[in-house]
Amino acid sequence: MSSIQTSSPTEQEIERLLCALEGIASARVTTDVYARITAIHILAQPAFHPKQVVRNIESALSAGLGITVDRRVVSVAQFQEGAEAPTTAAANPAAQASGNGAPAAPAPPRGRLVFTSYDARTQPNHETLCRVTVRQDKEEFTGTATGSSTPVGRAQAAARALFSAITEGRELDSFVLDDVAIVTSIGRSFVLVAAHARDGRDLLPLTGVAQLTRGPEEAAILAALQAVNRWNDLDD
Repeated sequence: MSSIQTSSPTEQEIERLLCALEGIASARVTTDVYARITAIHILAQPAFHPKQVVRNIESALSAGLGITVDRRVVSVAQFQEGAEAPTTAAANPAAQASGNGAPAAPAPPRGRLVFTSYDARTQPNHETLCRVTVRQDKEEFTGTATGSSTPVGRAQAAARALFSAITEGRELDSFVLDDVAIVTSIGRSFVLVAAHARDGRDLLPLTGVAQLTRGPEEAAILAALQAVNRWNDLDD
């Protein structure tokens, strides 16, 4: 059963947050008299696997609004627009790794990435330069990126810098930032990060969300790191 903290957000506020996630065209939420979520109906783009949409929803509700939702209350419908429905093989990139359809050997387990530090400063051209350092096991990796000096631009620079650092430390993975958004719900602001992870020829959309409490750079780093760390658990 779903649970919601005190001062529960309204159905409309939850729907607004879900609609800000990449790949979701519309969302309809229903709750009971105790403000617990009883159903979430999602209309998603065909490029996004329903299983991944559900995981993104769970992550966004948990990190963004403090809501734990039972995935069984989430239903995902996809509009096709001429696209074919996802096949079993498409839903499992590992099964497509070899030409004969045999699953590829599983990758060795990797430690979680941990945010170490970041530094952001305005350059003479008024762009923001952001440097992010992360740690995995006993190694540290640093990446840099630039963006406009607006709050969204600073968040974008931080997310790109994080992905740059990760790419340096994990050569087999490639993470690409799609977009960053700053949304406000129930009087609080959140940074949403949408990205793609490349696994061979396959692209898998990932989403992360973090509350904006100190600065857009830190929130974007935490949101992007949330999305990346879930990459290790996609086949669970």
